[in-house]
Amino acid sequence: MKFTPLRPSGKPWPVKPRKPMKSRHRAIPPPTPEEQDYQDRARALGCVVCVFRIAHGLQPEELGQCGVTHIHHINGGDHHGQKQVGQAAVVALGAWHHDGEPRLYWSDARMIEVYGPTFKRGRTFRVWTNQVIPGYGRGTEAWQKYQDELLARGGQ
Repeated sequence: MKFTPLRPSGKPWPVKPRKPMKSRHRAIPPPTPEEQDYQDRARALGCVVCVFRIAHGLQPEELGQCGVTHIHHINGGDHHGQKQVGQAAVVALGAWHHDGEPRLYWSDARMIEVYGPTFKRGRTFRVWTNQVIPGYGRGTEAWQKYQDELLARGGQ
């Protein structure tokens, strides 16, 4: 039996019917099988920024990558909150490089010292990216180009 609270007058409060929940829609459609395969292969590489930094002696290999691998969907202008380009425009980034999530008990300063800048602070990340891989494009687009080169070489 449903309880309906009564007004001081003794009459029940009017009950408004609930509106049905709006359907949740994605900013972009789900990936096609080919796009999902590309994303899976990119995720298997790990954080592409960490792979680059380790390969170029900018980060100690024994510490591994900067956290769990996320798939970052590239967006217009390479700024947070802008419209996503699509499921094929993605780059695999670790938790620090993607969302600025530091390792447990590590400060942001220590993370920057060991792993470099985070995309969470976009301008710093884009400037640093342009310095370390010039000619590849801007920000995460440059990292996707580097990621595509790694995938073409078989993930090396």
